[in-house]
Amino acid sequence: MRSLWARFVVVAALTVAAGCATSPFKRAGNADDVAAALARSRPAAGGRNVVFLVLGGTAGPRLGAFDLTASKLLWTQPAEVTTRVEVGASVIVHGARPATGAPGAALIVARDIGNGAVLWQHPLASNERLLGYAVDGDTVFMVVAVPGQPQPGAPRSSSGMAIALDGRTGVERWRHTLPSGRVAGPAARGGLVAVPVESQYVILLDGATGMELAQVLSTQEAATFVRALPEGLFYGSRGIFLLAPSTARGLRDAPGYLRATLPPFVRPFYWYDLYRPEQAEYSAIDRNRILWRAMVDGDRARFRDDLAVVHDFRYFFAFDARSGALRWAFDHPTSDAIASTDTGRTILFVTADGEIGGLDATTGARVYQARLPGEMVRGATFDADGFAAPPGAGTVLAPAPDTVSVLLSILGDRDKRFPDVQVFAIGELGHQPGPEVTAKLLQVLSQEDLPPLATQKAGEALIERRDMSSAASLSLALRGHADYAEGRPAPPVELLARAIAALGPAGTVALPELAEAPRRRR
Repeated sequence: MRSLWARFVVVAALTVAAGCATSPFKRAGNADDVAAALARSRPAAGGRNVVFLVLGGTAGPRLGAFDLTASKLLWTQPAEVTTRVEVGASVIVHGARPATGAPGAALIVARDIGNGAVLWQHPLASNERLLGYAVDGDTVFMVVAVPGQPQPGAPRSSSGMAIALDGRTGVERWRHTLPSGRVAGPAARGGLVAVPVESQYVILLDGATGMELAQVLSTQEAATFVRALPEGLFYGSRGIFLLAPSTARGLRDAPGYLRATLPPFVRPFYWYDLYRPEQAEYSAIDRNRILWRAMVDGDRARFRDDLAVVHDFRYFFAFDARSGALRWAFDHPTSDAIASTDTGRTILFVTADGEIGGLDATTGARVYQARLPGEMVRGATFDADGFAAPPGAGTVLAPAPDTVSVLLSILGDRDKRFPDVQVFAIGELGHQPGPEVTAKLLQVLSQEDLPPLATQKAGEALIERRDMSSAASLSLALRGHADYAEGRPAPPVELLARAIAALGPAGTVALPELAEAPRRRR
């Protein structure tokens, strides 16, 4: 038995060794490979200060380019855009439906960046499924899934393929078979192409040849996205890894790992899940996500200015990425922002009704405003890295928004889509001083149409804020009485008593009213 067991151990060891020797991921996580690959990458150039707009409305579906510096529309072209616009050196690329009208983005269209004219169209083969594309310089990189050959008694498999096309002509430059069929859309920066594979690996390819250069192994977090920025390549899902030798194995304690401290209502969405082709379409996802940029020093990274900005439909909230403290808030008075970006200096956004706005990333002050009258905007892609509004060129300078005013505005918003934001606003108001805040929280307690959690939060905020200037407001609230004809409820005496007690000696001015409150309720 000992002899048989020894033979089994030897055979098993040889089998594992042989499997490792032939594994397509045998060099995954090799820091030297990643360092050598990154050495080939060159920093990307700055943006042109242009936003590409997918337009609808009575004039029909169109694609347009708007110059942010001059505040004018450069061109429009008839276009049925089905997937997000990607921007290169002299071309832009988007998905479109073929003339047959088949569903999905089965056609890649390249246009001249100067006038929007179509340069070429690349139809996908009938057995290819588009997973995503990126543009670097004047090369288009796309990733497709191709069904494999059926095997008797085995489930049908697929393989992934990365393909490079000349941006001006559409001519294929190379194609590279990826080590798995479970692949995602790519990112490209300075001659380096990154492709997520199996939600665990990121394959790095040479943009000129398609040769595989390195493999990242994300061991502690799924790698559902790759993103190219001027400051580097990034990957991650619940957090963000700067692509560097120290993150070749995707450990959260690496100096290049980032994750912001944010309140519970924020969805931790740092970039699109590139395994899901539907997220390449302009959708509600563009209206509810985290905007961020990084400062990079070698292998180390941190959020620029320690700032993470949350875009939540009509609202923008800037948080200290380390502490989670709210720095500023902005609410658009009339329309949802359907697209946004952090240029490093400015938060740019576009609304559904054609407004293009800019907020100072540090203060939230309005620094840019332009409008496309009569237009309906379905989506937008910005090419505006480093943008800062030029004085006088279509700008409307306004002071930084008053945080209390914005939070009060959120509480008064009758839009039923944002109960979690209202709960957050109530909690933040509890940290703000002043009797006007107390009055608003008291008003919240009398509103019958707010979610129960919001009412509960308002009560907790009244007790916890301990604002000494609010004793008179609490005393006045105790004088109220129920009026069923007017729909006015009785004051919450127990809650008000707890809020008064929390004030200590400053709350004694309200004691007479507190003593009279039970009699008024009879």
